[in-house]
Amino acid sequence: MRRGLSCLLAAACCAFGTGTAAALPSPPGPPESRRVGLGVKLLEAPIDRRQDPRASSYIIDHLPPGTVIHRNILVVNESPKPLRVTLYPGAAAIRGGTFTFAPAGKRNELAGWISLARTGLRLEPWQETSVPATIRVPRTASAGERYAVIWAQHHSKPGPGGNVGLITRAGVRVYLDIGPGGELPSSFRISRLVPARSQDGRPQLRVRVHNTGARAVDISGSLRLRKGPDGLTAGPFTNDRVLTLAPRHKGTLVFTLGKSVPKGPWKAEVTLRSGMLRQTAGGRIKFPDTGTGRPVLAVLTSPGSSPLLWITIALLAAGPLAYAVRRRLIRKR
Repeated sequence: MRRGLSCLLAAACCAFGTGTAAALPSPPGPPESRRVGLGVKLLEAPIDRRQDPRASSYIIDHLPPGTVIHRNILVVNESPKPLRVTLYPGAAAIRGGTFTFAPAGKRNELAGWISLARTGLRLEPWQETSVPATIRVPRTASAGERYAVIWAQHHSKPGPGGNVGLITRAGVRVYLDIGPGGELPSSFRISRLVPARSQDGRPQLRVRVHNTGARAVDISGSLRLRKGPDGLTAGPFTNDRVLTLAPRHKGTLVFTLGKSVPKGPWKAEVTLRSGMLRQTAGGRIKFPDTGTGRPVLAVLTSPGSSPLLWITIALLAAGPLAYAVRRRLIRKR
């Protein structure tokens, strides 16, 4: 039985390993349809993350020490003028529910592992080019998740008679988890719904969220209000900003509504997502006249899950079950 369980766990780790990357499509539409400025886009994602929306925008991976991976970054001049672009990796962190960027030139451990095939470009109007990026994880790297950004930066000179230049930066986030074996599961939990009022008097719903997994999550979602006064319904409303939580951290996702929304009572239903994770919870709320109202315990109606978590659980359950069936057949014989 032990040998069977070991094989099953090894198969699960291999199924969710990294290495091969799949190309992603470049931005559609003619150049004149795009916004004006400097743009970047990740061109590749691991095969096992092709269904994860976050992996199409960010470099997200789990790697053992000593691993080397390659990704391609598309840099686009979305303007009618030539641009000189500088490329470099920079430090990043997660603080207060936000993915924060360090000032230009500041590096951390992960940024030191990233190298770029080109650090300077000249792009003609509407031109785009691909730049290979390499991440080399030292064999002595300690376990844990790290964050960085691969930046493309343009510094425009002051205009005639001016003395102020403009720096434009666009980047691709990097979420890299280091450790032996397979990737640990990602998950989050909605714990409480807190009705409130903003400073300008608009109703708010503040959703308390706990990252219960081992990877960072970028959470956004929608809010619907049902069974309000006279049977009213309202929504869906979107959150004010994305909530980014490091593993085991807690935070608040805020939905700010219009002043015309009655104070209730309402049956609130919140659906939150991070990549392939999804969770829906609800509760009976009433917006206060001012300040913060009574918190309501969120009742889960559609628990989120990590595919890796459920496959691992299934494989662990399959081993003892297969062993019991085999024992029973031997006894019958």
